Amino acid sequence: MKHTHQNPLPEGQFYHDEIIGLQVETTGGESIGYITDILTGVSNDNFIVKSKSGDILIPVIKDVIQSIDLATRTVTIEPMEGLLELNKKKPPKKYGGTG
Repeated sequence: MKHTHQNPLPEGQFYHDEIIGLQVETTGGESIGYITDILTGVSNDNFIVKSKSGDILIPVIKDVIQSIDLATRTVTIEPMEGLLELNKKKPPKKYGGTG
């Protein structure tokens, strides 16, 4: 359901409900997943992206977010080295077993 906002934001700023659900891909065309939520932080926000291998936190900073296109419902990112591996949310450790 598309919400209509009465107060338009300055260019380059978006309401959270416009961002959640957008597909995320790299500048190289690799599909990462889709945005399920946004964590608001002191220095920057983070997109929570649902990928095939779990949730990934993508920092909303100029060096990473290359474009947000509401028409194509796509966010294009330039991941810094290790970003996609480093920011995976780890599944909770299971108790018991030999680990």
